[in-house]
Amino acid sequence: MERNDVIKDSILHNAQNLFQTYGLRKTSMEDIAKAMGKGKSTLYYYYTSKEDIFREVLQKELEEVFSKTKIAVDTAKTAEEKLKTFGVTKITVLGNMINLYRLVFGDLMEKPTCWNTLFNEYDLQETNLIASILSYGISNNEFKISCKKEMDLLPSIIVSCFRGLERDYFTNKLPGLENRIGSISTLFVEGLKK
Repeated sequence: MERNDVIKDSILHNAQNLFQTYGLRKTSMEDIAKAMGKGKSTLYYYYTSKEDIFREVLQKELEEVFSKTKIAVDTAKTAEEKLKTFGVTKITVLGNMINLYRLVFGDLMEKPTCWNTLFNEYDLQETNLIASILSYGISNNEFKISCKKEMDLLPSIIVSCFRGLERDYFTNKLPGLENRIGSISTLFVEGLKK
């Protein structure tokens, strides 16, 4: 690994810990530099602001959530299992990041335009994954053929439903969801089945 990569990884790792502990608003470039044992000039060489660092930390975390979710989905055999696995895995993986999510949720809502591109890319990845699951289910005669007519909108609706569940889970509106997401995923699947 190159020296620049090692330093960037150190910045991101230390910043992630601070963001998880104090949130974006209460974490400064000085805090990150101090945690690394470096001067602020080192941070400014690689990043223009703490928001840039946070954006990269968040992108890394979103990529990890998607990667783990996709791996789990790919190991499932049937479309029904894949769709259930999507919901369960996402909530489980995100649950491990719950402190970061809860702390920064308010920060993200204050300046949503800063993060829209990142979340739109992540949303597109998830929508495409759901579309592939639905197509797989239709071609294997697991899901109704009528779903095919709705493929322009159905994947986005499913992703939005899961996203709403995630949001409410992380804002403590749905305590215990992680134990019941499998049942909720079954409800989605039952509506799609032949």
